Amino acid sequence: MTEEDRPVLLLTCSGISHTGQLTTLMGRFLRSMHPALLSRHVVLTSLSRPLEEELDGDERLVVVDGCDQCCARKRVLLTGKVMDKHLVATAEGITKRGMEEPRFDEIQKLSNLIIRILKNDGE
Repeated sequence: MTEEDRPVLLLTCSGISHTGQLTTLMGRFLRSMHPALLSRHVVLTSLSRPLEEELDGDERLVVVDGCDQCCARKRVLLTGKVMDKHLVATAEGITKRGMEEPRFDEIQKLSNLIIRILKNDGE
């Protein structure tokens, strides 16, 4: 199995702030619009089992944090698991706006970035 054939696990920080909620909505959007692209979307704040167990498979791990606090990245590093890709929404031009609702254009922007990252992995 080649690297690009491995299923993709998307882990999002999914915090309470605007950018955290944006990562959740982006993950849901990607799973519904591109179901073959991701094998799973795991929401860090809604784990049903320990993160170590969630990350136990042979999936490519893409971690998306909403802001520079990088909560999801920090949790992954504590498990010793290596991330294949890490992305921070605010570093990609998304402005953190407190408790405002994420806009659809922001969801699309972040989704498109993840799609490009995953498709370019195979090149």
